[in-house]
Amino acid sequence: MRWSLCAVLPLICPAIALAAPTITNISPADRAFTNSKTVSATVTGSGALTVSVTVNGDAATPATQDDPNDLSHFTATNAGFVNVTDPNLVPFEGNSVVRVTATDDNGTQFEEVTVTFDDLKPAVSAVLTHPGPLPNPSDPNIVSPFASVRIAGAMSDNDPNFVGQLFVRGFGVSGFQLDPNDAYSKRIALSPGANSIVVRGRDRAGNITDQTFDITRTIVCQDPNFPISGTTFATYSVDRDDDLPDADLSDDVCDVRKDVRPDPDPNNPPFTPPRQKCTLRAAIQTANHHPGDDRILLSNSGVIGRQRQGAGEDAAATGDLDVTENLRIVGSNRDATIIDGSKLGDRVFDVRNGAHLQLLHLTVENGRSPKPADPNEAEGGGCLRVQGDLRANSVAFLGCKSFGSGGAVLLEDANTTANMTCTIVARSQSSKDGGAIAIDEGQLTLRDSTLALNSAVRRGGGISALGSADPNDLVLTNVTLSQNKAKLAGGALDLGASASARLNNCTIANNSAKAGSTLSTTDDGQATVSNSILGDAKRACDPNSPEPVISLGGNIDRDGTCLLSPTTGDQTPMTTGLKAVDPKLDRLATNKASNGPPTLGLKLGSPAIDQAGGAVACEPLDARDTERGDWPRVNVGVAPFCDVGALELFVTPPD
Repeated sequence: MRWSLCAVLPLICPAIALAAPTITNISPADRAFTNSKTVSATVTGSGALTVSVTVNGDAATPATQDDPNDLSHFTATNAGFVNVTDPNLVPFEGNSVVRVTATDDNGTQFEEVTVTFDDLKPAVSAVLTHPGPLPNPSDPNIVSPFASVRIAGAMSDNDPNFVGQLFVRGFGVSGFQLDPNDAYSKRIALSPGANSIVVRGRDRAGNITDQTFDITRTIVCQDPNFPISGTTFATYSVDRDDDLPDADLSDDVCDVRKDVRPDPDPNNPPFTPPRQKCTLRAAIQTANHHPGDDRILLSNSGVIGRQRQGAGEDAAATGDLDVTENLRIVGSNRDATIIDGSKLGDRVFDVRNGAHLQLLHLTVENGRSPKPADPNEAEGGGCLRVQGDLRANSVAFLGCKSFGSGGAVLLEDANTTANMTCTIVARSQSSKDGGAIAIDEGQLTLRDSTLALNSAVRRGGGISALGSADPNDLVLTNVTLSQNKAKLAGGALDLGASASARLNNCTIANNSAKAGSTLSTTDDGQATVSNSILGDAKRACDPNSPEPVISLGGNIDRDGTCLLSPTTGDQTPMTTGLKAVDPKLDRLATNKASNGPPTLGLKLGSPAIDQAGGAVACEPLDARDTERGDWPRVNVGVAPFCDVGALELFVTPPD
């Protein structure tokens, strides 16, 4: 072949040189990262111009530009920008050579680039609460003060140059590195109320993935909407502290005085009635008459006296306050809003079948169940009897007395459910069973609460439970039972008639009874216990109760009478070789709780510190709404552990 002078010296023959194909502006660029199957270039040629693309020498059958089934090759009649896409091409894998070849009437030209293919954009896997995944988006509420954020890149070569960005309420962290699991994790402090967390991951090719999580942190002992929010209420505001009934139930208006106007007299101006006034009794009567959900606001602090006597009446006109519909009663503060029944001659509240009562931020005290003519037929529930449903949050029941079971609270129906959180039951007495709470039938969940200084003539100085063998029917979490007494058995807790209970992170100490200062059982009653302190010093469990406790580990049994079959992490005289395992508890005190119940603190050197370690995880928060110091643990049963009992001594700051 003879070479022309213009082929050797293109500057001398520019017109002929321009006729050869040229390829410029190739994308992706050389040595770039990409996750695209599109190759772009600007191609200039003359005549019939054909453009082809191969990846590591692999290309599909040549095709024209207008073939919709195969666009891996391209035929252009005009010079200009071309965009070649092949959905069937083998993806670029690792370092791949992409060749763009252009052919026209005057010859062939090609350009090559080396690219690294990466089709995995960074993924935000989840925002995790403690210990599980984000709740259902329709109810994104958590109580933990922290959430865990995880950004997963899953890069095949674990690129050390991966760039991630994390934004929390407008404050960003960028440029962090992937860990060995191809991810980045961070613990984020949550403010009370609404939190918006925006998480951004940006991969090596510049692709961005955003995910936004809206999380509401509920302060368990403070939130007025706990545990039910979003309900529309008819609202009545109490502005009198006496005990007058409603004047007219037909108008659904809480008003203790009739609106009476005398006949007009030209010699006297028209009579103007006083503004409406509302008592607690009148508000409950109005709520019972009004269909739907109702709310009563006790906005003024102070004592609301109950003195309109007349036990046995069931319409809240006299005696106890009968609740027959769905009702929420909200005080201003547990220690400031007090409903006093000392002059009533009856219990304070009676929740009837089918009714639902919520009590929030108030104290109920000095109720007395009616004294019966026949002691064998005594009614229970000194301050509250429940045949429907109960929710109580940040409530105290103090100084209640019952001639039947349940010095303060009696659950009396098989369909009854009671959920009591941040609740104190103290100085209450039962002439039968359950100095604080008695469960004849029904289900009780007790959390972040304290039962102290209660007494029963027979069994269960703190709680007496009958009936169900389902351990979910009596669940105690972060509960303190202290200085409760029973003359016969079960100073803190008595389980009879096959009743079962489940306890986690509870502290039981300084209780007393003739048999079983901590726990007594009859028939097949049994308690499943984990990460809890059974700290009564003498005969903690009734020796007549056959193996009353099933241990799931992480417990302290001071005298060895409860954990007859110890398991992982249990500290007993049997496992330690000590005569007794003293939990070294401090006195009952607030322990810096903002609005929670009093707790038994841990002294330095307590064997409860960092020793929970059972087969069940500790609660993420202790009884004061405070995150536990060693939470979260990577694996249950693997150190470090949180503290045994209802209170965490040390708190770890966020990352």
